[in-house]
Amino acid sequence: MKKKPLSPPQEKSVFEEVKKQRAPKGKATVQDIIKADVERSGGDFEKVYTMLSNAINAGKTRIMRHGNTLMIYHLINPGEAEVHISTQDDPKQLVEAVKQFYEGMKKLGFKKAVSRTDNPQIGKMLSVAQVPVRVRQVPSQSGAPVFELTFGV
Repeated sequence: MKKKPLSPPQEKSVFEEVKKQRAPKGKATVQDIIKADVERSGGDFEKVYTMLSNAINAGKTRIMRHGNTLMIYHLINPGEAEVHISTQDDPKQLVEAVKQFYEGMKKLGFKKAVSRTDNPQIGKMLSVAQVPVRVRQVPSQSGAPVFELTFGV
């Protein structure tokens, strides 16, 4: 009886390994989601978290959560908010979270939300989530392009 030659071990994709390492195990804490976001952008977590905590205690800032995605929103005027998304979810889960945030803001009576980002893909992601958005490129303080996202709720 002939023996079959042994096949070489299966190699794992580097991308799959990185994805596994970055994926949160279960439900991440609010603090962990914010910390990862701040560290990704090179910010000081302690400073940002203290400012966020103070703003929440003052009643002008709130957080919505869906999965491992947070929408931090600051009340500008009645019916208007400035928003920031922090996430540890994959793109599909992020789109679902954004849809839920949009519906939640409508139920709360918001009419307009504004956000700024240096990532041009965020506007496209909002469109995929069926959130009506207007994208405008504006200069930042450093002169680098920033995208201002305005969406009606």
